[in-house]
Amino acid sequence: MSHLREPAFDRVVALVLRVGAFGCFFIMLAGLLAELFIHGRVPAEIERAGVLLMLATPVVRVLVAGVLFLREKDWKYGAISFGVLAILMLGAVFGIGEH
Repeated sequence: MSHLREPAFDRVVALVLRVGAFGCFFIMLAGLLAELFIHGRVPAEIERAGVLLMLATPVVRVLVAGVLFLREKDWKYGAISFGVLAILMLGAVFGIGEH
């Protein structure tokens, strides 16, 4: 187990966050623009997809970090990452429907 991480590790995690953020922005922008031309539920559904991507981005980041830690044989941080992922999933499952 190395105490110094590979620069590729940080690049992959940053790429996940960047793709999620830009993807969310462009999907939500498409929904807003669609609202100008299309009436009905379609624009709202496009915007909802953008919000779901925004919510999924940190979860995917934790998953990617956990996999990368395990590939580097950094078992402690891999286990912590998957513990955080389990907490996020439990929060999502038990938080659905709570208003």
